[in-house]
Amino acid sequence: MVLCFAMLALPVLTTEDHDRVRLGTQAKSGLILQQDMTEGYYSKQANLEDADTYFGHIFSRLPEEVTVYPSENYYYFIDCIAGREIWGNIRLPAGRREKGEVAFGYSEFSEFPDEAGNRLSRSKYFSKTDGVAVTSKNPFTWMVSYKGKTVTFHLHKLSTEPPKMFALKTNEIYIERTFDESGIQFFLLFNTTGNYFFWVLNEEEIVPDEFTQLEKDILIARRTGFAFWVDPEIKPRKVLASVRKISVDRNDYYDGPFDQLADNHVEQNKISQWMERAFPSVKGRIDKYGYFKDAERPSRVALSCYGNYETRAEVIEFIKGANASGDPYQFISRGGVPTAGARTIPPGK
Repeated sequence: MVLCFAMLALPVLTTEDHDRVRLGTQAKSGLILQQDMTEGYYSKQANLEDADTYFGHIFSRLPEEVTVYPSENYYYFIDCIAGREIWGNIRLPAGRREKGEVAFGYSEFSEFPDEAGNRLSRSKYFSKTDGVAVTSKNPFTWMVSYKGKTVTFHLHKLSTEPPKMFALKTNEIYIERTFDESGIQFFLLFNTTGNYFFWVLNEEEIVPDEFTQLEKDILIARRTGFAFWVDPEIKPRKVLASVRKISVDRNDYYDGPFDQLADNHVEQNKISQWMERAFPSVKGRIDKYGYFKDAERPSRVALSCYGNYETRAEVIEFIKGANASGDPYQFISRGGVPTAGARTIPPGK
């Protein structure tokens, strides 16, 4: 018997395909072991006061390859060490990674941010002078080497296509898609009549959350706490209306997408031009990413175009106010405030 084997033409998987597989049905659960946390609290493996020492500690623990999903290129971590819970990130910032720079920032997490007491917080840019080497295989694949170890950072490649699930109004412009550190993806849109930004849930991708309906036009996500207003005229458009105030105060993963702009696509989205249109006072003062050129410390325009709440009753009242206004989108974009200037955020959140 002669056996014949047909050679099948297998599709070539792109970076986007690989990311979809990792985020799809084949994704592994994120198991966190309390044993590891407890043992970590007893560890004094690294000096938290010294950013260089702690960077070496974190970098040595990274896998050889990692995927960076948030669209401002933050690779986040939580480290239980020396009786503290440290939240931090290693970032390959667009415009600086090309110069061989890597950002590193961390702080002690506070469950109750109103408590008195100084919390540990450090940040630093690492470069060749610190023994860090940064090379690029392509615009979305970067290798970082430090003390004999190399880690490959795969940056998640977002689609630049406008939304397909709903139409844009004649006075609306699609700016970009973003990937928040909460795991939720958004569309950033701009109203050319009122000159304001607003965020809409991207349901063309998997939405890793469940929704509770408060009113016929209000949904709250169980895990993230994001509150959405459902536009009755453009279904299924879900506009991000409000986020939990405690998340804003804690600076945690659920404080909204204001700090996850699509920096890797800045040449296409021209974000600074739209920032200057929305906030005329920043015209000529920001670079193409929205960072202020005249500030002593690095800071950028924050597109926190939504409100924040403590109770669900506040969400309902906020949406009632939006519906009663002449333009619900503008009301939401300004957090219920009649006028608003440009808010700022320092890097390394």
